[in-house]
This record gives sequence, C-alpha cells and structure tokens, in this order.
Amino acid sequence: MSQRHLDVDLPHLLSVGDTERYLKAALEDIVTNYPPRSRYPPETLHGLWSGPTGVAYLLLQVSARRPELIIKGQSAEHWARAYIAPGSRGHNLRLGSHGCGTGDEKLAYEAVRCAVSRDLSDVPQFMSSVSQIMAVEDYPDEMLYGRAGTLYLLRMVRHWVPGSNDLVDPAISEISNTIMNRGPRWRWHGKRYLGAVHGDIGIVTQLVLTSPELASRLQPIVEKLLGVQLEDGNWPSSEESGPSGKGLVQFCHGATGFVLSLSALRPHFPGLHAEFNAAVKKGRECIWSQGLLKKEPCLCHGIFGNALALASGPQRDHFLAVATPENVARMKSSDPTVFERADYGRSYSSTSSYAPSAVWTWLVRQEEEPKMLGYSDV
Repeated sequence: MSQRHLDVDLPHLLSVGDTERYLKAALEDIVTNYPPRSRYPPETLHGLWSGPTGVAYLLLQVSARRPELIIKGQSAEHWARAYIAPGSRGHNLRLGSHGCGTGDEKLAYEAVRCAVSRDLSDVPQFMSSVSQIMAVEDYPDEMLYGRAGTLYLLRMVRHWVPGSNDLVDPAISEISNTIMNRGPRWRWHGKRYLGAVHGDIGIVTQLVLTSPELASRLQPIVEKLLGVQLEDGNWPSSEESGPSGKGLVQFCHGATGFVLSLSALRPHFPGLHAEFNAAVKKGRECIWSQGLLKKEPCLCHGIFGNALALASGPQRDHFLAVATPENVARMKSSDPTVFERADYGRSYSSTSSYAPSAVWTWLVRQEEEPKMLGYSDV
C-alpha cells in the first residue's frame, strides 16, 4: 500500500502568514461557483456536511464570527439565508432517507433553517420531524446517520434559537437515554467503530456536549477509549481492525477526531485531565508525522482537519502553508496524483471539499483549540 501522507521536510518548515485573503477568496469561490438556487435536485442534498444546507450553516457561522465581512456585495448572513431559502428543497424531502443524523437532509435543513432565522416559530416543524425518528428503533447511534447526529442538530437549534430549550430538551433527554441504553458497545454496519464520525468517541462527544451531566456515567467508556491508543499515537478505526488496521489519520477515523473530541470533552472530565493531556500530546505527534495527507485538503479527511488538531504554532502553520491554494496548485502541477478530490463527488461539501473546508479553517485557525464545524462548534 502506498504511503497516504507526504513527509515533513525538516527543518524547512513553512509559515502561513496573513490568511485573510484566503478566507475571502474561499468565500467568493463558494458563492460564485456554487451559487444559491431556487430549486436543488434531490441528488445534491446530503444534510449538514454536504450540499447547500451545509453551506448555509457554514455561512451562518461566518456571519456570527465575522459580521463585517462582505462577500460579493452581501453579508455572510444574507448568503446563509439565500442557501436555506424556503421552497428551494421542493416538497418531497423524505425523512430518514439518510438515517437520522447530520446526513439526513430533512432534519439538517429544518435545523439550519431554525438556526438561520433564530425564530422560535420555526422550531415546532423541526421537532415534529425529530419526534417521528424517535419512534424508529433500527437507526444507528453514530454521528452521520444516527442518533448522535440528531443530538448535535438539537443542540444547534438550542444554541441559535433563543427560548427553544423547552421545545428541544425533552427530545434531547429521550434520545440520550436511548443511546445510553443501547451502549456501551455501539455498532455501525455490524462493526465496533471508535472514531469521531461513526464510532464511540463521536457518540460520547455528542452526549456530553449536549448533556454535560452524563459525563460521570460515560467516564468508564472514555477511559477504555484512552486505553486503546496505539504506540504511534493513533487510534484504530474499529475494534475489529486493532493495531494492524489501516492506520487512518484523519477526523472521521483516527487520531485527529480523537484529539479534537478530547479537547472539547476535557472540561467535563476534571479527574482525567492528566490522561487527556497525555493522549492529546501523543495523538498530535502521530498527526505531525503521518497527517500531511495526500488527499485534497479538507476538514474530514485532509490536511485542514489535521492542522486544526495540532497545537497552535509552527506545526499547525506548516500544515496550513502546504494547503494554501498556491501551494496546492504548484504541487498538483508537478505530481497529478497529489491532492486528488476527496469529496466523493459531492461538490462543495462543507467538510470534504476544498473551499468550504478552507473557509472554516481560515476562520478559526488562530484559536488555541479550534472546534470542528458541525461537530463541536456549539
């Protein structure tokens, strides 16, 4: 198997400098080449992490963090509203067509519409959809297609819509209890996945960030997850893969997702700070040595996500400098096999396409411990 990552050229580390122009260029790329439409074909609608719903949420976050930014003559909030416009999804969104997590378009669309409007009157429609999926037993518990993703969407609505607690908290309690009762050996497609998107650490992260009072009950699971960290600092993608697994170092599987999750969880586990710190340090060593990925830079399985998991400073800046538009173009021209698309053919995915991933990265890259969009950002 060929090496998935580029080697770090020591001691010649790159610096990234002022990234404001990269942020503005990525935003303009989105609204120019993937503009809002009056109607989107069903095949382009994939929930929070891919398609116009994800772009709307990304732009909402931009508007909250940088309200002064103007993109092609309009504010980021204007564009967020344009991408989430009523009627643009048609009238045939089928609930549960992609599970019940962040990958379900109907749930994600209704949640983002609430977040963008901040209107309490929009919340009952979302809660009606949530109540329907709560009655289905055969959904998984992970993030992308399962109940943990529903928890994230509920937490998103609670964060953005003032006064929505009374509407969303009962569902949060019921779904959290269902996940807890189905654990601790959660499965997806019959396997015991461990990572942020399909596995245990992602489920635990959504449970605790949504309901911090659950942390003490989940501590034994967290301790077990800390205990399966490999010698090189990575985590196996599943229990079945073990130490001889694929060795993925990215957000969805491996050290990157664990480091970002542990950083978000640390305040809720005061008795495990030493263990968390040791695991994060070792995980970052793995990311530094194996995480300069050859896939197109993105958040989910590319350099951008890995960079945000590194400590603020020279190592993070080196990864980001490799991922600038100029450097990506230069490296692709000399080696067409480097930085091939990583978005599964879904244009302008907020986590696996270049421009949307770049927007989030340049937006938060100076933070001491950046959060992951659509995962730990609220």
